Amino acid sequence: MPVMYVSLTGLLHCTGCMTSIENALYSAGATHFDYDLGKQVGRIVFDEKNTNEIKLVDAVKRLGYGLDVLEMEEESE
Repeated sequence: MPVMYVSLTGLLHCTGCMTSIENALYSAGATHFDYDLGKQVGRIVFDEKNTNEIKLVDAVKRLGYGLDVLEMEEESE
Protein backbone atom coordinates (compact mmCIF):
# COMPACT_ATOMS: atom_id res chain seq x y z
CA MET A 1 0.00 0.00 0.00
CA PRO A 2 1.21 3.53 -0.70
CA VAL A 3 2.41 5.69 2.17
CA MET A 4 2.43 9.50 2.04
CA TYR A 5 4.58 11.49 4.40
CA VAL A 6 2.96 14.89 4.80
CA SER A 7 3.12 18.23 6.52
CA LEU A 8 -0.04 20.04 7.59
CA THR A 9 -0.41 23.80 7.40
CA GLY A 10 -2.96 26.09 8.97
CA LEU A 11 -4.02 26.82 12.53
CA LEU A 12 -3.75 23.46 14.27
CA HIS A 13 -4.40 24.53 17.83
CA CYS A 14 -6.39 21.71 19.42
CA THR A 15 -7.08 18.02 19.31
CA GLY A 16 -10.41 18.81 17.66
CA CYS A 17 -8.51 20.10 14.61
CA MET A 18 -6.54 16.87 14.35
CA THR A 19 -9.67 14.78 14.87
CA SER A 20 -11.44 16.63 12.06
CA ILE A 21 -8.49 16.05 9.74
CA GLU A 22 -8.25 12.40 10.74
CA ASN A 23 -11.98 11.84 10.13
CA ALA A 24 -11.79 13.56 6.73
CA LEU A 25 -8.85 11.37 5.69
CA TYR A 26 -10.57 8.16 6.76
CA SER A 27 -13.75 9.23 4.96
CA ALA A 28 -11.65 9.85 1.84
CA GLY A 29 -10.19 6.32 2.00
CA ALA A 30 -7.11 6.44 4.23
CA THR A 31 -6.47 3.22 6.14
CA HIS A 32 -4.06 4.75 8.68
CA PHE A 33 -3.10 8.25 9.78
CA ASP A 34 -0.73 9.51 12.44
CA TYR A 35 0.85 12.92 12.93
CA ASP A 36 3.74 14.07 15.10
CA LEU A 37 2.96 17.67 16.10
CA GLY A 38 6.50 18.18 17.39
CA LYS A 39 8.16 17.18 14.12
CA GLN A 40 5.22 18.43 12.04
CA VAL A 41 5.28 15.29 9.89
CA GLY A 42 2.48 12.84 9.34
CA ARG A 43 2.04 9.46 7.72
CA ILE A 44 -1.00 8.45 5.69
CA VAL A 45 -1.45 4.89 4.44
CA PHE A 46 -4.09 4.18 1.82
CA ASP A 47 -5.26 1.51 -0.59
CA GLU A 48 -4.91 2.80 -4.12
CA LYS A 49 -7.91 0.68 -5.15
CA ASN A 50 -10.15 2.90 -3.00
CA THR A 51 -8.57 6.37 -3.16
CA ASN A 52 -5.55 8.37 -4.29
CA GLU A 53 -3.33 11.15 -3.02
CA ILE A 54 -5.38 13.86 -4.76
CA LYS A 55 -8.59 12.84 -2.97
CA LEU A 56 -6.80 12.73 0.37
CA VAL A 57 -5.21 16.16 -0.08
CA ASP A 58 -8.54 17.61 -1.22
CA ALA A 59 -10.31 16.19 1.85
CA VAL A 60 -7.96 18.15 4.12
CA LYS A 61 -8.13 21.30 2.00
CA ARG A 62 -11.95 21.29 2.20
CA LEU A 63 -11.54 21.72 5.97
CA GLY A 64 -9.43 24.84 5.45
CA TYR A 65 -6.02 23.28 6.14
CA GLY A 66 -3.13 22.66 3.81
CA LEU A 67 -1.47 19.31 3.28
CA ASP A 68 1.93 19.17 1.58
CA VAL A 69 3.15 15.78 0.37
CA LEU A 70 6.80 15.42 1.39
CA GLU A 71 7.43 11.90 0.15
CA MET A 72 5.62 8.90 -1.30
CA GLU A 73 6.72 5.30 -0.89
CA GLU A 74 5.32 1.80 -1.06
CA GLU A 75 4.80 0.15 2.31
CA SER A 76 6.36 -3.29 2.54
CA GLU A 77 4.06 -5.95 3.92
